[in-house]
Amino acid sequence: MQRRILRSVERDFAFIGGVRIDLDTIVEPSFVRATDRLSNEFARNTPFPHIVLDGLISPALLDVVHDEFDVLPWTEWQNYNTVEEVKRGSIRGARFGPAAELYFNTIHSRAFVQFLEQLTRVSGLVQDPILKGGGMHEIPDGGRFAPHIDFNRHPVTGLYNRLVLITYLNRDWQRSYGGALELWDYESKTKMVEIDPLFGRTIIFAQSPQSLHGHPVPVHAPDRRPRRSVAAYYYTKDRPDGFSTDFRGTRFAVAPKPGLRGLTARTIKYVTPPIVFDIARKITSTLAPRK
Repeated sequence: MQRRILRSVERDFAFIGGVRIDLDTIVEPSFVRATDRLSNEFARNTPFPHIVLDGLISPALLDVVHDEFDVLPWTEWQNYNTVEEVKRGSIRGARFGPAAELYFNTIHSRAFVQFLEQLTRVSGLVQDPILKGGGMHEIPDGGRFAPHIDFNRHPVTGLYNRLVLITYLNRDWQRSYGGALELWDYESKTKMVEIDPLFGRTIIFAQSPQSLHGHPVPVHAPDRRPRRSVAAYYYTKDRPDGFSTDFRGTRFAVAPKPGLRGLTARTIKYVTPPIVFDIARKITSTLAPRK
């Protein structure tokens, strides 16, 4: 008589901050199975190749990544306060929390890079563990990032910047809060696409001398919470057509004129020691009414 053998296979998982995260579903498998369809969509989207994927990364993981912004020491942040950009980003080599580490380890894994290669039809992609231009990004109340072209080559390896991947961490975000990512036509310098930075939304877009993008509309959420995201770039050794061999940094195409509120906030932040400013921001965030 034949016996039926029943096996119960427990998924590999991690507990971070008391939250269980199933490792085999950090990346939603349905997207990986749909690379042919997604690749066609990526290629035909304008004003340059891009795709928006809602739910690509586990929401359980992203919730914890979001909370780790609040415990990353002020020494791990770099502030940017210019006419073109008001934001802060994690420094190179920042000591991320375990959830952020897991996120970046996942999107830097060979399996995920192969997914990106199939999706974008860019072969030979190389990930960047030092996260030049990537990492954790936070746009404060009143902050913005003017339309710009990203740097073209990695300053250490010399590799050519080909893709950027951004995942947003903003629950219950409304368009009226500002901070939408805008994709612009390079020739006419006009906005073509507007993408709200909603929680769990990932955008992947091609980098080229024409990939003009930014979020020039200032962030103004009613509870003054910041706009948060995590990002990484991917490179190739070979120089694509149209790319210069020279090293070029971020180039702004349209510089906004800050209002009085923006100038005042930036001036206060500039003259205030970072630790004092961060303490004040956290106190304000704690006292502000929540939805």
